Amino acid sequence: MGSLPEDVSKRDATPNIWLTPVAFPSHVRCFFQLAKLLASHKLIVTVFCTKGNDETLGLHATLESWRSTEAIDIRLSYVEIEEPDFADGPDDFEQWAWVCRQQEERMDSILKHVSGIGQPTPTCVISDIWIPGVHESALKYNIPAWFFSAFSVGYIGATVYLSQLQAKGILKLPFSPLDTDSQEEYISIPGLPLLRLCELDHLSQFSSHPLHPLGKRNGQSLKKSEVIIFSTFEELESRAFRECKILLRNTAVENKEETKKIYTVGPLFPLTSEGARSTADDPERHLCLKFLDGQADSSVLFVAFGSVWELPPEQMQEIAFGLQGSEKSFLCAFHAAAKTPQYPTGNIFDVISSDCISRTKERGLFVQGWVPQLQILGHPAIGGFLSHCGHNSFLESLGMGVPLLTWPLLCDQPMNGRFVVDEIHAGLEIEKDPRGEKLVDRKEVEKKVRDLLQSEEGKAARKNVHQIRELALQSVAEGGSSYKNIRSLVTRIRGLAERK
Repeated sequence: MGSLPEDVSKRDATPNIWLTPVAFPSHVRCFFQLAKLLASHKLIVTVFCTKGNDETLGLHATLESWRSTEAIDIRLSYVEIEEPDFADGPDDFEQWAWVCRQQEERMDSILKHVSGIGQPTPTCVISDIWIPGVHESALKYNIPAWFFSAFSVGYIGATVYLSQLQAKGILKLPFSPLDTDSQEEYISIPGLPLLRLCELDHLSQFSSHPLHPLGKRNGQSLKKSEVIIFSTFEELESRAFRECKILLRNTAVENKEETKKIYTVGPLFPLTSEGARSTADDPERHLCLKFLDGQADSSVLFVAFGSVWELPPEQMQEIAFGLQGSEKSFLCAFHAAAKTPQYPTGNIFDVISSDCISRTKERGLFVQGWVPQLQILGHPAIGGFLSHCGHNSFLESLGMGVPLLTWPLLCDQPMNGRFVVDEIHAGLEIEKDPRGEKLVDRKEVEKKVRDLLQSEEGKAARKNVHQIRELALQSVAEGGSSYKNIRSLVTRIRGLAERK
């Protein structure tokens, strides 16, 4: 079934919130940040995750560190599922779907057990939109249930809006994002910049995708939650926030339901410059930070594509040669590849040219594996971030005042990339073949790196992103939008506990 939270039988007047992220590292990390924020307001928080997530992200070590420095009560409970090894690569979406279904089944068993043994149930279950079955199970056992989104307000608003149009027969999307209509036609979604159809979420919007049966549930499930919580901040997505509120209000009126409440409580990560320059000879300091300590301010491009997705070897070679040709300083971090036919050894250094590495060793660093991304983005030497635009990464970049080179891959990333370039003008776009049939040429990488770090357009993006960082700082400061929202949310949670 899975492990129950520690002290589940202990009666405690303090609200106990259960957080259930889908078992993808980026989502778990975001939920863990929410756990810390809620726990800082004297709530008990239990995070359900897999053992694999714990090992990948070092959650127990993080908890021990927090417990030694802050009086917070966060508990970790394992959901026992078989985790995929991705022998065929991380784009084996059938395995991702299998993980989601297992999580929903295990959490249903846990919730059923807790509700049936005559002991206190959680005050509220806050689940991931990618496992809406958890939300449904909690409601089935009369436990209040809300959603937390590891995506933007704009993405969620678009998901609800498109699901309504399709349910009413007003909109019929092409079968695949690779179809001609998907590549050539545009769609206007309230609160968002103009998007090509192929920039919509491939997973939830196109029936050709293996995860579509799971993804299409999300829009309908979101409309069943009285509360949706976001890791972003209102000022960043002011247009999308306003339109999402209107959409949810109109949906509630149409269905004769109570209007949904949305809370933006981010950024959830610390906005301090954790990666500040150091001259001390610290053997514990990460290799990446030591490299950055020797570089000039705002001179280094950070390159990373998240913790899951990997690029074809030929594309990685083009990126490496593009970085070499740019003649700019860089820090390029790729996660360890799965052992697949493309990467038989799982070692990126068998792919990247040794000649390229030797020619750039004075101004560049290639790294394989985990790197302290937030500290890197907070280091004064960083002048730009070439990113896949996953929500955590693009929000961390904006929060740290770092402009972006956008290279989205899938899911919400194309929408995030379009938002960065066309809505808030905080970065430049890597021009790609929308069908993915051609590699991004090294000359394109070379040109855009130079543009971001030295052109007038790049300077304008840097100025804009510094203003966004100031808005982020204001949002979490006393009296700011996120500051007030988290207090309102905690009051709502305490109200649930008092009514039990």
